Amino acid sequence: MTQPSRPVPLTGSAPPAGAPSVGEVAERWTGELVRTAYSPIARAKVRRKLVQHVGLLDELLASPDLPADEAVAVGEWLVTARFTGDTSLGSSLEVLGRALAARAPDSPERVAELLGAVAGGYAARLRLQVFGEHEEVRASLLAALERTRVELHDSEARFRQVFAHSAAGIAVFDADGELLESNAALTGMLGPDFGGQDLSGLRGEWAAMAVRGEDVSHVEQMFLDPSGDPLWTNVALSVVAGEDGGPRYHLAVVEDVTEQRMLREYLRHQALHDVLTGLPNRQSFLPKLEEVLGRPGSITLCYLDVDSVAIVNDGLGYEYGDELLKVVAGRLTSVAEGLTATVARIGGDEFVVLVEDGPGTPSISELAAMIDGALAEPVRLAGHAVGVSAGMGFVRTAARGLDAMALLRQAHSTLRRAETGGKGQWGIYDAGHDEKERSRLSLIAAMPGALETGEIAIDYRDVRDRSGERVALAARLRWEHDGTTVGHDDCLRYADELGLAGALAEWLLDEACSFASLEALPVLVRLSADQSRDPDLSGLVGGAVRGWALAEGQLWLSLDSAAAGLGEEVEENLSVLADMGVRRLLHGCALGQGELALLERQRPHGVEPAGAPDGSELARRAREALLPMVRGAGALVLSERADDDADLVVG
Repeated sequence: MTQPSRPVPLTGSAPPAGAPSVGEVAERWTGELVRTAYSPIARAKVRRKLVQHVGLLDELLASPDLPADEAVAVGEWLVTARFTGDTSLGSSLEVLGRALAARAPDSPERVAELLGAVAGGYAARLRLQVFGEHEEVRASLLAALERTRVELHDSEARFRQVFAHSAAGIAVFDADGELLESNAALTGMLGPDFGGQDLSGLRGEWAAMAVRGEDVSHVEQMFLDPSGDPLWTNVALSVVAGEDGGPRYHLAVVEDVTEQRMLREYLRHQALHDVLTGLPNRQSFLPKLEEVLGRPGSITLCYLDVDSVAIVNDGLGYEYGDELLKVVAGRLTSVAEGLTATVARIGGDEFVVLVEDGPGTPSISELAAMIDGALAEPVRLAGHAVGVSAGMGFVRTAARGLDAMALLRQAHSTLRRAETGGKGQWGIYDAGHDEKERSRLSLIAAMPGALETGEIAIDYRDVRDRSGERVALAARLRWEHDGTTVGHDDCLRYADELGLAGALAEWLLDEACSFASLEALPVLVRLSADQSRDPDLSGLVGGAVRGWALAEGQLWLSLDSAAAGLGEEVEENLSVLADMGVRRLLHGCALGQGELALLERQRPHGVEPAGAPDGSELARRAREALLPMVRGAGALVLSERADDDADLVVG
């Protein structure tokens, strides 16, 4: 035990001549301590403390009757202040030994006794500190072991709870993939003999995981349920590593996804098959067509349009139209049964039959006859025997790698060409005709953009009477596109095909009325068939006439006479236009009985007869006989040919 410290003089006794002072000893000692060890105490504070310690040692040195054990506190302080470097004690004893020897050269035994007390205090305090630190480390290790034990227990308890009560099946395997145990959920899912199932897929995936360096993976695996039916599962595989880092256990968490898989397959089937007929749909057929086109050999593609579906829908009801489509699908499937063929429903009443040609494949005419024969038998719907026919377009090609969409378009184009000959017709693809038709359709498709960007212009041509006097100006459309000039009649026809008739009429009437408002002569505008029977025609005309403040008779409108036979809309438009003060004309008149009756009822301002067939003397004589009747009804005869017997000629 060290004795209690007491106040220590800071100066000490007067040193002999040449001996260092207390302050000098403390300064040298401070430098050695700071050099040999790190302490969180500031240097100035260390020096002040060392001045006290040097003073104490100096007093003990000067007073032999004082016990040397009081110097123990100096050594203890060195440990407490963290000056415990490898050479801290040695440097301290060296500095103190020289200083004390210089101050008491005649008392070497007393100097040694004091230095021994300092060293003893240092050693005793260092031993206690090390022992305390060891105790702290030991306590920390024991606490860590206890925490680990508790955590391990808790982890095992949690795993056991999950293992026992999880709704998912769980199986534990050893490192070799042999089953060790499985939980109740897995037993309920797959029966008690899970180890007897085919587990090669799981073991193979574990081996692949080891190669890839992965600890977790997911696979879809089919097992057999207790009744022997397939049961699809999603299996989460994981690896539990041992102390050496290698696999110790393998875990498999099994989830029953049979219902989800069935739903997915159902939705996939629905997405790729027509709901009504069960046939492959367009999305399913195109990949099949691409696959077949990628193989060598010839194929035949038939594109069908069932003629009578629209009539059944409107006449008997859509439910009977659906029944008719199902019958057609069944009959086409029966035709395909004897061939390497695929039948699909492409659209509303459109089907395709894809035949992979072989030695026994029928010719196109034979195939058309087979389909016609299958569809010919009437279908009983709502007590009626409904006849069925279909237009067909055929393409037979051996072009390997041909684009599927291009081939489908060729077949569809051939169908449309065949349908121009009437219902129930079929045709064979003609490359030359298809190229021309494709160019024409490409031109038609560009028409909306041309109208929007101003590519379509209006020329105004003189309309003269028999004396040559100008009596009106005829507005004629002109479209310059890629070196091709499209005239007025083709522009009107293209607009009707594209469904652009209304927009073109609105623009044309506005431009013509604008021009007429600046001219002394009326303006003649020739309309298309769709424009002539458009219920909104009177609204378009009225808006243009009022917008440009045209006087009565400044606008002449020529309606398509052929459209008059398709409904009452043309005659209704003629009546409304008369009330609006618009001069009405009819063009394309064949001068048949119905048209003559229309002339008598409506009394138009002018008529432009259809041209007589070339070389038909009878038609020419009939036309000459009918023209006086037209004039007798009060109508002027209009023509674009100066040599015609016309009252008005468009220049």
